[in-house]
Amino acid sequence: MGETPEWAHPSPAPTPPPSQPPPPSPSQQPSPSQQQPPSGWQNGSGWQNGPGWDGAPGWQGYAPRVDYKPGVVPLRPLSVGEILDGGFATIRRNPRIVFGSAFALAAALELVRLGLGAALSNVGGAVTSSLPKDDGSRLVITSGGVAAVVLSYVASAIFSALLAGVATEVVGKAVIGQRVEGRAVLGSVGRRWWRLVLVSILAGALPFLPVLLVIAGPVGILPAIPLGLYLWGKLALVVPAFVLERTGVGAAIFRSWRLVRGAFWRTWGLRALAYLIVMIAGGVLSIPFGISTFHDLSGGNSASAGSIALSTVGAGIVWMLTQPLLAAAVTLIYIDRRMRAEGLDIQLSQAARQAANASQVS
Repeated sequence: MGETPEWAHPSPAPTPPPSQPPPPSPSQQPSPSQQQPPSGWQNGSGWQNGPGWDGAPGWQGYAPRVDYKPGVVPLRPLSVGEILDGGFATIRRNPRIVFGSAFALAAALELVRLGLGAALSNVGGAVTSSLPKDDGSRLVITSGGVAAVVLSYVASAIFSALLAGVATEVVGKAVIGQRVEGRAVLGSVGRRWWRLVLVSILAGALPFLPVLLVIAGPVGILPAIPLGLYLWGKLALVVPAFVLERTGVGAAIFRSWRLVRGAFWRTWGLRALAYLIVMIAGGVLSIPFGISTFHDLSGGNSASAGSIALSTVGAGIVWMLTQPLLAAAVTLIYIDRRMRAEGLDIQLSQAARQAANASQVS
């Protein structure tokens, strides 16, 4: 599927014609009083006469820039506050598709987690019951716990990737003020879901590759940490590039790598800030759901079935509320980077105006 026009790569500038008309003779050249100023200084948008400059020949007042904002953010390079506010605004304007998808995926994720936990518990219990109570039995129990954590993480990564795809599609339309249709968004994500999951898992797992090298031995812990942090920043924009530009898996990774070039620390810091906000919000939201479990454990008892159920529901609710915001913020970081590096704001302004004119005609 090709790129949508408003998110396409910037096209190269057209080559000039091979020949130019000869310059006019000195008798045909206009006098200095008839010559026009360069186009960047003409009485057009952005360089109109303003108060206080009327009497100065050769100087024209600079009119305050009016931001064009057809959607959730102005179409110009964004500030940190505008990126965060744009994420909240996108969710507020499209709660149905965002929270509807998040609720369905959160419910499925928690069911998968419960199923994995029950299955591994039954298998581990059956195996350990046939073993003597020694170190081998404890090893089986520990291995089962590790397997449960790993599989739960994989399931979370898959469902988070799908939700990120939905949120990215919604942000892409909300930025230019287009109407978001849930069926179209879900259809677009569904057609490429397995590649979306693959590119998301790769972008999330590659920064941890240095940790595996530390475990294997060839790389020490000191060089591994900065290498992992570097990869985390360079791969920050993989999912938005894949979803909005309709690229392939490898192309999306290289696209993020190139976009971050020249703005690594800004991109890294914005992404880290978004994660920090989501982590704090998730921790605060989780407190009411964990009180019962904490009460059971503090009394020396194991967690009751009611406490476990309440914690499970709370985890799903927190995931449903925080993950769309994180995906929206990362998408706006991608859009901001393209506006700064490629002039995407001009392209999006044209697409937004064309969509507005088309809606007026219809």
